[in-house]
Amino acid sequence: MKILLTGATGFIGGHCLRALIQQGHDVTVCVRNPAKLYQHTSQLNALKADFSTMQNVKDWLPLLKDIEAVMNCVGIIAETKQQKFIDLHQNAPIALFKACEQAGVKKVIQISALGADEQAESTYHLTKRATDEVLQSLNLDWFIFQPSIVYGEGAQSMALFHALAALPVSVLMDGGEQMLQPVHVDDITSTMLVCLKPETKGKQILHLVGANPVSFKTLLEQLRLRLQLKPPPSFSAPHSLVIPFASLGKYIDIPALSADGMQMLLRGNTADKQPFVEFIKREPYSLQEKLINHPATIAEQWHARLFFMPITLRLTLAFLWLWSGFVSAFLYPAEQSYQLLVPLGITGFGAAFSLYGLAIMDALIGIATLCRYRFKYLLILQILLITGYSIVISFGLPEYFLHPFAPIVKNITLVVIALILLALEER
Repeated sequence: MKILLTGATGFIGGHCLRALIQQGHDVTVCVRNPAKLYQHTSQLNALKADFSTMQNVKDWLPLLKDIEAVMNCVGIIAETKQQKFIDLHQNAPIALFKACEQAGVKKVIQISALGADEQAESTYHLTKRATDEVLQSLNLDWFIFQPSIVYGEGAQSMALFHALAALPVSVLMDGGEQMLQPVHVDDITSTMLVCLKPETKGKQILHLVGANPVSFKTLLEQLRLRLQLKPPPSFSAPHSLVIPFASLGKYIDIPALSADGMQMLLRGNTADKQPFVEFIKREPYSLQEKLINHPATIAEQWHARLFFMPITLRLTLAFLWLWSGFVSAFLYPAEQSYQLLVPLGITGFGAAFSLYGLAIMDALIGIATLCRYRFKYLLILQILLITGYSIVISFGLPEYFLHPFAPIVKNITLVVIALILLALEER
């Protein structure tokens, strides 16, 4: 079958792509960056397509020639400057589905979300719901998947949950009594393959859920046991405090942590599994079967414990630059600073210019580090500056190189932190 798949470099889309290729389907993928695809077979045709700009039916029609089925797996957890819910969850997929109707595509599968219904409140859910409603109005053989939290290899949400479980203190929103029913990604791909069978009738909304509901508190407890960690102290925090705090996720480069995500968690994420069982003709996988009963690998333990380390290192580095600029400009006696510059051959106006100019530069670097402004190049600049400072001071003020407090040698640690962040930026 000739299938067009969107979002193939994402978590769910990637698993669906592999399942389609294994079943022998001829797949055309539409992705922003085809270079991210590691599958290269004769069954795969990769096209560059950006949902942020492909908002009209005419943008999609040329891509649908001879296509028999379309599966839309594009989705974001949180918005960025370049990616908005209204574009990726609503405008682009609606244009795609209308183009499918015009092009005579036989089947359309839409990955929506459990909770994209009349009670939807979050922007995530509202945009998914709007697209689902348009798709239902079209003359297509459609299937709308509304999964609970999806887990499996590469899942961002479950990675965050592991990280939260690994914290030394467990903070639970409203006591952590919110109910979830996580579904394994293999159940998603199995459902997709059932939908693609010629005998499977369309126009169905499918609630894809796991075998059993579990409270958020219990889930974290089970994940902590899986990580081979002892139970931590825990306390409850009201959702009125947790949700605003979670909105900082996009600023600290943890998109899975978001206000929308907390609102969806607060609402709960469960459904009756029986219609799903009848559709796939088996029980969905349980958390115990696919995750909890499998001890975490060393890599998973490291990832959970170090999940929040990048933001911690970045904030530390930003604080150091800001503190250096503030102390140099306002706290440390200027005359003593000028005396330190004399052995370096800097006196008079040059001393004042160097002192306050470098203080301003340090403060600007600190602010830029907080904002992740052109972060890769900023880190390279910091490495060069710290190395340069260290070399100049080592030759001009060698007593500081040999000082028992090691003010120069400690710069090696800062360079290593910058190198670690630079390596993580390559993700």
